[in-house]
Amino acid sequence: MNRRAFLTALGATTAALAVDDAWAGTLADTAGEATILDVGPLDSFEQEKVYDSFRDRGVLLIRRGDELFALSPVCTHRGCKVRTQEDNSFLCKCHKSRFDPHGKVVNGPAVKDLLRLKVKLTADNRVLVRVKKPQLTG
Repeated sequence: MNRRAFLTALGATTAALAVDDAWAGTLADTAGEATILDVGPLDSFEQEKVYDSFRDRGVLLIRRGDELFALSPVCTHRGCKVRTQEDNSFLCKCHKSRFDPHGKVVNGPAVKDLLRLKVKLTADNRVLVRVKKPQLTG
């Protein structure tokens, strides 16, 4: 896929994921429950893989084909951070919950999927992620 096709496809994808304009210009949610994290320029995420350099700040950014999406790395069971596996699934080493490459629970004790975070592309092609803490089940 050439750069133009990539940007066009990503624009459509992020438009579908974009949140309302209420958070677009802010750095913190008014309730204090979420923050907006600038993860960098769009062209930093062209390879199909899991980008986990923001894992400690609450974001896993994932490129799957033409889709760019974000997941919380916090296991929904007890709040441990998941780790990316060779097959691009996610494993929580605390209690062995496993999630597929899209964050869906494969086996527990977790019963909820990894939290999908909202992503927005700015006018100057920077990727913003709305980071929010998931509710735990365990």
